[in-house]
Amino acid sequence: MQPVPEEGLELKVADCVDEEGRWLAHKFSEFLPMEIQQQITALAVDPLATSDDSLLWRPTSNGRFSTKSAYHLMMPSPQGGDHKLWKMLWNLPVPERIRCFMWLLVLGKISSNEAHCQRHLTTESDCYRCAGRVETILHIFRECPPATYFWTRVVASSDQPAFSSMSTQTWLRKNILSEDTSITGIPWNAFYSIAVWLLWKNRNDGTFQGISKTLSAPSLTQAIKVKARLWYDAWKAPTIGSDRLSPPAQRIQAEIGWKLPPPGWWKLNVDGASNGNPGVAGAGGVLRGSDGRWAGGFCASLGCCSAVMAELWGLYHGLDIAWRHGCRTLMVESDSKLAIELVNNRTDPLHPYATLLAAIRRKIAQDWVVRLSHVYREGNRVADWLSKHSLVYPYGVHEMPNSPQALVPLLREDDQGVTFPRDIVPCPPSPSLYPSLLYSSVLGLCASFHAKKKTKRRM
Repeated sequence: MQPVPEEGLELKVADCVDEEGRWLAHKFSEFLPMEIQQQITALAVDPLATSDDSLLWRPTSNGRFSTKSAYHLMMPSPQGGDHKLWKMLWNLPVPERIRCFMWLLVLGKISSNEAHCQRHLTTESDCYRCAGRVETILHIFRECPPATYFWTRVVASSDQPAFSSMSTQTWLRKNILSEDTSITGIPWNAFYSIAVWLLWKNRNDGTFQGISKTLSAPSLTQAIKVKARLWYDAWKAPTIGSDRLSPPAQRIQAEIGWKLPPPGWWKLNVDGASNGNPGVAGAGGVLRGSDGRWAGGFCASLGCCSAVMAELWGLYHGLDIAWRHGCRTLMVESDSKLAIELVNNRTDPLHPYATLLAAIRRKIAQDWVVRLSHVYREGNRVADWLSKHSLVYPYGVHEMPNSPQALVPLLREDDQGVTFPRDIVPCPPSPSLYPSLLYSSVLGLCASFHAKKKTKRRM
């Protein structure tokens, strides 16, 4: 890497792309780090765009500013650094109020008498029950006599030393992430969270109403066991209006494989790959006729981007090659449902992929018939191989008029109709896959309607 030359300081995007929107990487490769080059070359540039440049808000998926995303940027929390803990916590099979309580507890937002005293909200830092002992968070939930009595009866004796010596955060984290089962037969992390909640409630009764209003240690232990079972069973039971009333989707085993296109049609299979998502990415595709023979293929080394963007680049380059090959009735298959939905549905102009999506839609809108559909990976194996193989190529699109020798076995299996079992949820075909039939139906209805109007006028 060399220092940026004086002329390089004045470079604009328009100076670094050709008339087709392809990056002229040599214009900046000598003075930009490789990782920056790879991020640049994966971006789509639309040479036909007429709109002004716009600022995007990176923290949101659609590029538009939101106060929620700004709040999360301004208020860093451990939630961003320990995804597994928070995912487990918010999926605990307990009432919602207990999940919220555990969230506050992990964040250190539940106050003890010690914390109140430090903030000058009170002059008494002792536990209401244990005179002379400071009431810390650990004292409330682990060291106060009712809590100690409870834990010694539900935690195995061999685990007691470690259980009783952990720091506050370690103790909370280890038990929330636990995959063990409690003595009551319910998940330990659910049992633990319910117990902590009820210990807190019992402590509050003693603090604000007096010790006579609290449960004795044996009674509290029994109450926790009973309520933990009741609440867990209630959580599992379906309720009116709950999604759990809906039966689970019935899956069937289907044989999946590549299928020949109908006579007169071409089939394009495309795929994308990203080593890291985002990471070094590539795309690949293969074009075959109704006889199953290889008509063309490509490997595209893209730079650094997400897997979805790599899938979209695969669609773009595949459509470009199919058009130049002379195909005018084309079936396109991709194993990325998200990429297909992004192409089919309207997207925000500020969406990070908006430029590339617009370029793909322009190619589809040319004077030809294109049917875009999802296919499982078992029916997309050749394109999958090409997309992964593209990662070894230098930047750019590398067309293949002939199939690589390594692909011959896969191509032969596709030609022979080899299939692989897969559990799928059956669904009816979408009308959008048959635009010509749908369009004909609409024209027929319109013609019928106008014919009736003319008949009425004559009468």
